[in-house]
Amino acid sequence: MSLVARISNGKVVEKRVVEEKIMEAVKKEGARWLDRWNPALSDFIILRDFVTLSYQAPITRELLEKIREFSPKRVGDKIEVTVPVFEVVYNSTWAGDNMRIDDAVVVAPHIDDASDEQIISSVLQEFAAPEEE
Repeated sequence: MSLVARISNGKVVEKRVVEEKIMEAVKKEGARWLDRWNPALSDFIILRDFVTLSYQAPITRELLEKIREFSPKRVGDKIEVTVPVFEVVYNSTWAGDNMRIDDAVVVAPHIDDASDEQIISSVLQEFAAPEEE
């Protein structure tokens, strides 16, 4: 299952969980938003990033099954996994060398609601942060 969240002007305007695994979900969302992209106004980019999620040990068997494919590691009293997060950017503006993302769709693995919030929070911080020169 995958998280799909649409972000517009720094706010989440839609959030849903789809049945597809992340690689299929990002292809599907990319194709969907390609039709809505205006090439005269913006670039169309699909970016892959990673977010590290942390869970208090011990974790449940159910949670372990959900995160196993992301190679969980024990770090002190926590279990950490690094998950892929894709950003389908279909409306952005450039100011010099910096890109401001106006509209995008984030696709990530859905583990649980708390993980979804961590992922979305991380992406929103990234979108809000000015690019380093």
